[in-house]
Amino acid sequence: ASAKIGAYPFTTLEPNLGVLKGKVIADIPGLIEGASEGKGLGHKFLKHIEKVKLLLHCISAESEDPLADYKTIHNELKKYNKELLEKEEVILLTKSDLVAEKNLEKIIKALSKTKNKIIPISIHDCESIQGLVKLLNQ
Repeated sequence: ASAKIGAYPFTTLEPNLGVLKGKVIADIPGLIEGASEGKGLGHKFLKHIEKVKLLLHCISAESEDPLADYKTIHNELKKYNKELLEKEEVILLTKSDLVAEKNLEKIIKALSKTKNKIIPISIHDCESIQGLVKLLNQ
């Protein structure tokens, strides 16, 4: 995939597809509040989510309120199609290298209320990337 990047809440404007050991991985654009009603990229991309087996929520560790970020997307999925909530979900806490360990622990504790697996990840931490690859190969 060759996604454009920048300092935005999300950067994917078109779905990007890649293959990891025979499995198709889709990078679906960040959804915003109101997406279930067609706001932003809305229905254009929510329909793609219905086809996946696993949802990876990428939430920045730099966010002011990562739990609220998760809840916003969770609520949009619920409004769009309640069956989406039955899919396995994993939260990828991105940019984990940019926050202090103590703050990272607080964020993980707050996100643990979601009952999802939470994986701190950074492009600068090869171990975290390999852990994600291992998870995706299960």
